[in-house]
Amino acid sequence: MTEKINDDIEKNNSMGTQKNASEKIDKIKDQENKISAEESLDKNDSSSDEGSTENNETISDEGSLENNETPSEEGNLETIDSLKKELSENKDKLLRSLAECENTRKQMEKIRIETNKYGVQPLAREILNVVDNFNRALNLKDDNNEKSLEEGLTLIQKEILSILDKFNVKKINALGEDFNANFHQAMFEKETNEFEAGKVCEIVQDGYTFHDRLLRPVLVGVAKKSNEINNDKKAEDDENTKNEEQN
Repeated sequence: MTEKINDDIEKNNSMGTQKNASEKIDKIKDQENKISAEESLDKNDSSSDEGSTENNETISDEGSLENNETPSEEGNLETIDSLKKELSENKDKLLRSLAECENTRKQMEKIRIETNKYGVQPLAREILNVVDNFNRALNLKDDNNEKSLEEGLTLIQKEILSILDKFNVKKINALGEDFNANFHQAMFEKETNEFEAGKVCEIVQDGYTFHDRLLRPVLVGVAKKSNEINNDKKAEDDENTKNEEQN
């Protein structure tokens, strides 16, 4: 009986021990499950945080890029429009300038042709007066009025010279001046003691200038001292005499 009781006690004790162990094991498992659940939650939270961060960064980057691209593209479009406008304005100015240059060229060509054609009109008008005076002088020709005819021709000559001077056609005063090949044309050399050697001693034909240009050179004779020729002859005679004496 006592053994039976002891067996029951041992069974009860073993059963209690097993029960306690199983309870402890269940508690440990529960704790492990809780820990694993918490770890999984932490992982999910961290992954969600990283994903949201990446998404936020991507969205922010894309937004910034879009924001940056939008004003830059607008600026480029404005620049292109302004350049097109400026190009159009410059093209219009260029075309206007070319048209003005062409008109100016045509006007200058017209003026040049008219000048060449009608440039001598004032001179021709003045010469008509000279022709009229010649006709009057010829009509007065008579044996008894030679003096009047001479006076009339003298007046006509003065009138012609006055007309030439009016149009800047001026006579070259060469007599007594040094010979200048730019305005004088030597026709001969003349022995004279009245002028120094190399001076213009005689006028064959008058010369004229038109403004600052030579219109016609003066035909002149150039002075040469007569004693130079005599000295040359004397030197020749002396040489001839010496040669004869030597022979």
